[in-house]
Amino acid sequence: MHRPEIDFGGQPWAKRVVDGSVKDLPSTIRDRGSSVRNNSDGTARVYERRNFAGRWVCVTRSGGSIHDLRGYNRNDRTRSLCINRNDCG
Repeated sequence: MHRPEIDFGGQPWAKRVVDGSVKDLPSTIRDRGSSVRNNSDGTARVYERRNFAGRWVCVTRSGGSIHDLRGYNRNDRTRSLCINRNDCG
């Protein structure tokens, strides 16, 4: 089951669970991602632009996470999310 969970701003009320890929995150949460937790059986790529464009960071499958996107220059720069069947890379 593809259920990546994205934590926006570190607030428990701001979690977003999606099924599959999202070309443009909803306006209420886009560009607010501070960490990512992937609960799917595929890898998750978080992109800086809509339609899976621009720089991205990959989160491994089944519990993989990035606790602080600042180290990847992606903090508050999250615009789209793609779930993949292949490994990160």
